[in-house]
Amino acid sequence: MKFDKGIAKKYRRSIDDAFDTIINKGNKFQRFMMETIVKSEMIVCVFPVSKVYASGITGITNPDKTNKRILSERLDLREALAETFITIATETIDTGFQRGCEGTFVHEGRHAYDFARAVASFSKADIEPVFNPTLYEMEWEAHQTAGDYMLEIGKDEYIREGLDLLILGELNGKFFVSDEGIKKRLQDSYGLSLDGDKGRRVSEMIGLKMRNSKQ
Repeated sequence: MKFDKGIAKKYRRSIDDAFDTIINKGNKFQRFMMETIVKSEMIVCVFPVSKVYASGITGITNPDKTNKRILSERLDLREALAETFITIATETIDTGFQRGCEGTFVHEGRHAYDFARAVASFSKADIEPVFNPTLYEMEWEAHQTAGDYMLEIGKDEYIREGLDLLILGELNGKFFVSDEGIKKRLQDSYGLSLDGDKGRRVSEMIGLKMRNSKQ
């Protein structure tokens, strides 16, 4: 991965530490996801929450450039990750510390992974089935991945945050990723539901074309 220009050293250290911790302590999928990102040319940015409007956001850096690559190349996952970015808010690191930094990169890392899967898929859309998830599907997977990570770490502060966000549930002293809690969170915070508004698909969100598209 690459850092955007002008990021303060303390934020770079926090981000590097977050990635190292996720790779060392995450589950098999989380390790694979983060190792693939680290080995890619994905860009990491840091801006105040007044610009980010969230703890972190993920997207495609230059959709026009990405579309040209989709139409002219067969991209693998790591190559497609070079088309993505993750931006984390300075406040996420300043006030959430390592827990907040790790949680944001687990969640947004899943988004970057899925964006890259879509880009790679679109570049092969004339020969293979495409991966073009809805916003609901992407948020569902990101929340599930975050919940799994909280359980992997297992510390009280991670578990408490998971319970507060409805990502985790508790039964007879045992904690688990709560499908019902995540459904409620997606409905209340995002206006998304499995039986209602699932949001736009990736191709619509960021204006990406598929290789066999005539648009």
